[in-house]
Amino acid sequence: MIRRLRWVVPALPLLLVPLAGSGPEPARAVLSPHLGYGINVRDQSRINSLVDHLGLDWVKLWEEYGPLPSERLPYQVLYLVDCGEYADDADLTAWGDHVEALAADGLGLVEAYEICNEPNLSRFWLGQPPDPVRYAEMLCVAYERVKSIDPDAAVVSGGLAPVGRIQGNCGGWDGNDCGAMDERAYAQAMVSLAGGSCLDAFGYHPYGFAYAPEQDPEQVSNGFAFRGAEVMRDILLSRGLDHVPVWATEFNWLRDSASDGELPGYCVDYYETWFGWMEVTEQQQADYLVGAFQYADDNWPWMHAMFVWNLDWQDYHTWGCEAARYFSIRRHDGTITGTLTQAYTALQTMDKRPGPFAPRLRAYPGNLLLLADVDEPGLIESGVVVRNVGYRTLGWTATSDPAEGVTVTLPISMGVQGDTLRAVVNTTGLGLGTHSGAITITATTTDVLDSPLRIDLQLEVLPEVWRLFLPTVQRNS
Repeated sequence: MIRRLRWVVPALPLLLVPLAGSGPEPARAVLSPHLGYGINVRDQSRINSLVDHLGLDWVKLWEEYGPLPSERLPYQVLYLVDCGEYADDADLTAWGDHVEALAADGLGLVEAYEICNEPNLSRFWLGQPPDPVRYAEMLCVAYERVKSIDPDAAVVSGGLAPVGRIQGNCGGWDGNDCGAMDERAYAQAMVSLAGGSCLDAFGYHPYGFAYAPEQDPEQVSNGFAFRGAEVMRDILLSRGLDHVPVWATEFNWLRDSASDGELPGYCVDYYETWFGWMEVTEQQQADYLVGAFQYADDNWPWMHAMFVWNLDWQDYHTWGCEAARYFSIRRHDGTITGTLTQAYTALQTMDKRPGPFAPRLRAYPGNLLLLADVDEPGLIESGVVVRNVGYRTLGWTATSDPAEGVTVTLPISMGVQGDTLRAVVNTTGLGLGTHSGAITITATTTDVLDSPLRIDLQLEVLPEVWRLFLPTVQRNS
């Protein structure tokens, strides 16, 4: 008797097959509220007098300009860890020790660490050419050291500078002229090297340059537009990192320097050559900042925290040719705090929907399909990896739903993020056709988003299942 072939599947020790479409997203997957609203601060002593009036929920502090906060601030804190001193260290032990010491001192005071500033520029690498291999190594060491001290802290990759389509090859990297590396090429290399295992969020600096926040980056030279962040998101998707959010750790528009008075004559030519093309009016700076937050909130569920650059660089290098002072939302007037700009007032009165810095429960695959031969009853094992695609950490418990028809046995019914939940089904006595089961995963704390999470299981009992044993392919490195 010849049986009709119905299915051919590889014989694998663990069968993880998602159902078509992986089922609908949980009802709570699209969150409201959404964003984290933040700003870059140079001098911590100015937080009470200047940030308190803005209604923001995050501040970004820089190791370059000061130590960790000595007490709990009334904001969530992103702390930028400076990498320059360690960029050419052959041994990363000192770098790791430095990061670990920061994490220990920041425990309970810092929610997130950004590892290096604009690593695709040589100016932040002691003048050395940008090197995504070296940076990926430093990022992974930093991730391990931070998590060893504070598992709940988020590690954000260093915000990449939008430098455009750089020509040349330096160090074996196309798009690298030894002074800067194309941010798109750098991002592709970095995430390929570090993957999603060394970062909780991807840092980028989506400056708007001369264009409104809605501007399509493919319609302007070098993609110099706020929506260049979408290209970074596409790169993450191409590497299977759809669960990794993007953080805009710097963004803004350059206010026309004339709004603060005339530039000194000795730097007019220099300033106009490098910065004049991207200047916007003071009113446009205000409108574009508000518009950027609104655009991200409406269109980018993958964008989480956004940090305006900057609050208080208005008195940094006050000789007048420093562009940072015109990105500031305070105007230099000789005082410590400066005076209002239209951007400051606009951010103060802007509608805000701050999002939670919370864990979010996911399982991969989202549903299970199992295949069984009617003539070979017995146990079939499969499983899902329980993941946290939000922040902090989560634990979970799991139960099967006997009302669905198929009894699913769970050898281990609890774990933490990253663990595999194994599911065992006994097909004895089941006839031909489709049989259903379900597993419910529930977080052990109440602050976890999308909990409980249902995993549907579909068992197909077939006349015959043929198994293909695939050969092992090996290659010398």
